[in-house]
Amino acid sequence: MTEERKAQLKQLRQRLANLSESEKQALAARGMIVTVQGRTLSLHNTILVYLQANGNAPTVIGGYHQWKLAGRQVRKGEHGYTIWFPLGSKDDNGDLVGSPERFFSTTVFDITQTEERS
Repeated sequence: MTEERKAQLKQLRQRLANLSESEKQALAARGMIVTVQGRTLSLHNTILVYLQANGNAPTVIGGYHQWKLAGRQVRKGEHGYTIWFPLGSKDDNGDLVGSPERFFSTTVFDITQTEERS
């Protein structure tokens, strides 16, 4: 991970930590965001996306490869949103088993940042 990326993640964590409870509730009230697979994004990651959205209203998000599998392509030059995901074992339903030991960041894109693949 580059130093610039580390600094961006640190700034994002600080922004989240400094939000008041009413600010978190206001962001959450914008509505939940779903993934391209149809799962609801966690409240924590929903707030992270809204913090980075600069007034946009993301609705369906997915990673670069997830959009590719869904028959869509992220448009060149688009900048995604950082979210955190837990590393751990999953059960047959794809749900995390036990408490995650570590979290990693990844970049996701809203459907408005994609186009149908030709």
